[in-house]
Amino acid sequence: MSGNHHYYSAQRSQENRDYSVNKANSIALVVEGGGQKGIFTAGVLDAFLKEKFNPFSLLIGTSAGALNLASYICGQYRHAYRVITEATMHKNFFNMRSFLFESKGMDLDWLIEQTKTKIPLDWNRGDENMKNRVVLVTATQADNNQVDYFDLFGAGWELALKASCSIPGIYNTPATLDKYHWLDGGVQAPIPLEEVHRQGYKHIVVIRTAPPEVKYEHKFLAKLTPYIKNLKTKEIMNKLIDHEESYLKAQMFLESPPEDVSIYELHPTRLLKSKLIGSKKTSLDYDYQQGFDCGRQFLESYQGIDMYR
Repeated sequence: MSGNHHYYSAQRSQENRDYSVNKANSIALVVEGGGQKGIFTAGVLDAFLKEKFNPFSLLIGTSAGALNLASYICGQYRHAYRVITEATMHKNFFNMRSFLFESKGMDLDWLIEQTKTKIPLDWNRGDENMKNRVVLVTATQADNNQVDYFDLFGAGWELALKASCSIPGIYNTPATLDKYHWLDGGVQAPIPLEEVHRQGYKHIVVIRTAPPEVKYEHKFLAKLTPYIKNLKTKEIMNKLIDHEESYLKAQMFLESPPEDVSIYELHPTRLLKSKLIGSKKTSLDYDYQQGFDCGRQFLESYQGIDMYR
């Protein structure tokens, strides 16, 4: 028997608000990555911030989701929107011509510096907000593909965010933290639901950057990889295959959660107009508003959810 799964989008919510849920002491929030598609998540979390809504004891973010959580836990309305629409669109962060012809990938060091100077994160407030919560970001160890979780509380937030956002193939130099090299958390934990469940949480709010019906399957990659001679290209393709397998596993958890778990999934109504990188400003604005509307829709329904009954 499966647990409960409730869906929310800008245009849809559960009509029946007589929820039958199990007992739980706490609520967890899981935030998916997706590069600039994280603008949808920025909209959802801004809707939460506007209503001073943060009932979560555990918050886990992957890649762009980690950056979104940083803005959220620091209580900064529209901060994540600015990071995406200003910093990630700047040529100093990523330039397609330089990427194609000079093999220069994303400059995460520059991006993190922007969150300290031009678009600063308020970590004094963030640390205060985390005193009664745990905020984790995911990263994948480059050498053995093991996922780990880094606590954003305290002084280690810069390297933790950098590690979580190191997209293979687009960011050339793995982040170094605790003497290990780290890659994007989405390689092994795109939606880290099992970790949340392992920690004992029965009610999980999940913010997605893709509709529930989307399946990321490219089976031809597994067939093609053995014939590729370039080691760097082969490594990137293997990471992509790992990501797809991890994503499908997370979707299986979402579609059929354990009997004692209730999932509350916030998602776009259709594929976002934004891309992983290189999005148009109009697309980002459209997807941000869709996320904001989805967040408001959830908050209206949330009043009818008794998560502690």
